[in-house]
Amino acid sequence: MVKRLLLIGCMLCCTTLLAQELLVPLQTGPIGKSTTKNAPHPLSLPFFDDFAKEQSLPAMERWREGGGVTLTPGRGLLPPTVGVATLDAIGSDGRLYDGAALGRFAADTLCSLPINLDSLEVADSVVMSFYYLPGGGKGDLWRRIGDAPEPEDSLMLDFYRSEDSLWVTVWACGGSDVDSLVALTGRDWQYVTVAITDTAFLNENFAFRFRNYCSVTATSKPGLGGNCDYWHLDYVLVDRNRTTQGAPEFHDVAFVTPAPSMLAEYQVMPARQYRSTDMVDSLSMTITNLFSSSLATQYQYAILNAAGDTVFHYDGGYENAPSFLPDGSYQKATAHASPAVGYAFPESDTPAVYTVVHSVREGVGGDDFPWNDTVRFNQVFDNFYAYDDGTAENGYGLTSTASRIFLAYRFDLNVKDTLSAVDIYFNRTLNGENEQIPFNITVWGNNNGTPGSVLYRDASSRHPEFSGLDAYCRYPLERPVVVDGTVFVGLEQGNNYYINLGFDRDHDVCNRIFYLTGTAWQQSILSGALMMRPCFGAAALESIAEAQDVVWSVYPNPANGWVRIEGLSEGSMVELYDIMGRRLMSSYSNQIETAELPDGVYIVRCGAMVKKLIVKH
Repeated sequence: MVKRLLLIGCMLCCTTLLAQELLVPLQTGPIGKSTTKNAPHPLSLPFFDDFAKEQSLPAMERWREGGGVTLTPGRGLLPPTVGVATLDAIGSDGRLYDGAALGRFAADTLCSLPINLDSLEVADSVVMSFYYLPGGGKGDLWRRIGDAPEPEDSLMLDFYRSEDSLWVTVWACGGSDVDSLVALTGRDWQYVTVAITDTAFLNENFAFRFRNYCSVTATSKPGLGGNCDYWHLDYVLVDRNRTTQGAPEFHDVAFVTPAPSMLAEYQVMPARQYRSTDMVDSLSMTITNLFSSSLATQYQYAILNAAGDTVFHYDGGYENAPSFLPDGSYQKATAHASPAVGYAFPESDTPAVYTVVHSVREGVGGDDFPWNDTVRFNQVFDNFYAYDDGTAENGYGLTSTASRIFLAYRFDLNVKDTLSAVDIYFNRTLNGENEQIPFNITVWGNNNGTPGSVLYRDASSRHPEFSGLDAYCRYPLERPVVVDGTVFVGLEQGNNYYINLGFDRDHDVCNRIFYLTGTAWQQSILSGALMMRPCFGAAALESIAEAQDVVWSVYPNPANGWVRIEGLSEGSMVELYDIMGRRLMSSYSNQIETAELPDGVYIVRCGAMVKKLIVKH
């Protein structure tokens, strides 16, 4: 069976030309990190992991290294508790498996460390349970996240039999979409129990593993197919004195979703642009109680500055959290589910980071699994705007019969500022097909909520660049642009190939994404955020200067009365900017007079190259 080529393809009619917004699976994924260390093993019961600890790889205290499995916030549908383990077609090196071009192939593996069951008998009722969910989400295609496994794909559970060193498959299921499972069982996340009844597994070397088989997308057009056949796992538990019958019940109160930004629009803002009016009025916290009856819970959050000092504390007091079973109820009490934000970060031009720590506790003696009771968010004020959280779930691009494609992203500034660079996250494509697609960074003014006149356009074309598997590339503008109010930052693409921008599905700002392939701008209907971030001021250029090869220099530095530029070709134009990105002068001379400049940090620029200059009298 040939898999569908595109995860999402929404055909929209422009004025004269047909354009198509396309979301495609990723060709590469992040290379994660685990913050835990290997535990002494064999482990003892109970074995439990709900993948709620804040790291991107399974904890080494319970799982073997490698295997390609990554931890994600939840992707699409609310998991039992915050954080899930995701199996897909991308290996531990962040790339598609080598066998991906061969049809159905073995992909990720999540393997436990050995667990000591040597003293147990069948009568001890050792049972393993877990939740699983196929990828792709449910409902409207443009709201789905990831790719659903096809019927020929599979998720498998194996037990290790040490007497003959064999892995024995004890459970498996074929691929399907979530809508089909809901129609069949009435729920999206599926609960599975497997009793350990074979004495061959009751020894000190017992282990288990999950693994998946994928089937690659068949396509003759490069750059569109990619990561496929997602499976999500959560709440894995192995313990004694359990049953495989009846509804699952756990003495556990937990968060279900990650901690949110405390800003109404953005995940990150430039420090200079932030105003107290950018704060959100209240937060949305999803809290679950997996016990069979209501429990009294206490919720609070604290805001800590960079020194770790608490600058604000919210106490939501005690509220009864209803049981999640059988109707899927979450905490509805306003003081816990929608806590007010009675604080505003101080306004300052200086970059800063605050940590917001949320906690929920079962009010009597605490619950069985405390690590899912805390979630954190780092509120960053830097020199750029970000609607996205830094993680791509899909690739975004446009196809059209037009020879040129325009993509614009709306940002609303509080004060006039200098746009100096743009950070863009391009997804790597199979065999690097998108690396030669030309584009020009373009900036538009505002025309009643849509892109207006062009304020800036690159004179020379650029191409997608990759500084890492999970990183943005910073593109300095050929000249800084002073902008104010509403501005649109984006690309003019030099052909109608698929450029494959990173697309964050966890934050929906489709009302700020516009594209043009005909005579009228269209607003996106795809739920998510482009991974494109405008950067402001000289600090953005300074970060580029630190990463450049030294092919020219400024001397002396620090400077007093003058500075000489060495290593540039004759006739090169040199520009001088202050720390806010304002151009102070331009010259074709290799010497700049600094006697009249105040002490401070400046930026010397020649074309796309920049150097930091310190003036000190």
